[in-house]
Amino acid sequence: MRTKTTEPGQEALAREATRRESAAAFHRLAEAIGSAIFIREGEQIRYVNRAAETITEYTREELLAMNFGDLFCPGSRELVISRGPMRLEDAEFAPQGEFKILTKSGAERCLDVTAATIEFDGASTTLISAFDLTERKRAESQAQLLAITDPLTGLGNYRRLLDVLHAEIERSGRTGRPFAVLLLDLDGLKRINDCYGHLAGSRALCRVGDVLRLFCRAIDTAARYGGDEFAVVLPETDAAAAGLVASRIRNRLAKDSEQPALSASIGVAAYPQDGETIEALLQTADRELYGMKSHVAEGPSLSTAV
Repeated sequence: MRTKTTEPGQEALAREATRRESAAAFHRLAEAIGSAIFIREGEQIRYVNRAAETITEYTREELLAMNFGDLFCPGSRELVISRGPMRLEDAEFAPQGEFKILTKSGAERCLDVTAATIEFDGASTTLISAFDLTERKRAESQAQLLAITDPLTGLGNYRRLLDVLHAEIERSGRTGRPFAVLLLDLDGLKRINDCYGHLAGSRALCRVGDVLRLFCRAIDTAARYGGDEFAVVLPETDAAAAGLVASRIRNRLAKDSEQPALSASIGVAAYPQDGETIEALLQTADRELYGMKSHVAEGPSLSTAV
């Protein structure tokens, strides 16, 4: 009995047909999914899908002429958040993590990537699946900012003030350098509300916030302490220099031509001589503030506290 055999050439053709069918199935899948797909051999990009073109803003032809590292943001060769031990340029790509790229237009985008070693066109390559996190990161950042921002004045809120004071105490402990705190109270806010209305009262608080922003350095932090009270944290500042800042703030309020006229009482405390804890510092500044406030004349005129 004669056994039917397959010619070697037919076997090769069958294997090639299977390979082509698998490659076609992979391409259909890769083009259909929303995540960006990059296949790289070493640093050279061998394949990208349509989503990769969309995220990077480069055409497929442009990407295939690039090294994968050409996409990285400057200074972002390492994963921003790595869930594996390796760097991007190492032979074995980190299994999962986040990194930043620059698009063709120069926009920065944050990608969540997963990588695996696969065989592609007969070569060992790395398949990188990337999901664009940029909008989510932006929303998270905005939410975090709102959590520490006073909605009326746009200054920091009480939570932000406490965070900064904690950080300054730690920094001063390391460096031995002082910092100061101003507590500011808008004089006569109730009178403004009663005479001019609550909208004018809210506007008065915003005017104070604008003045504080004007006199704040980049390293300073102004916050609405609560109600009609504000605080300013002044790093690298002693009590004498903080007193000058307080005088400039009061003078600026006095020169404001917008009605109603505003004035403020301001207390000053310096770390560590006026208190070695947040509570002690704020209590010292509060005592000075209300000592000054007791000298503010009561009456229709909202004079500047001296």
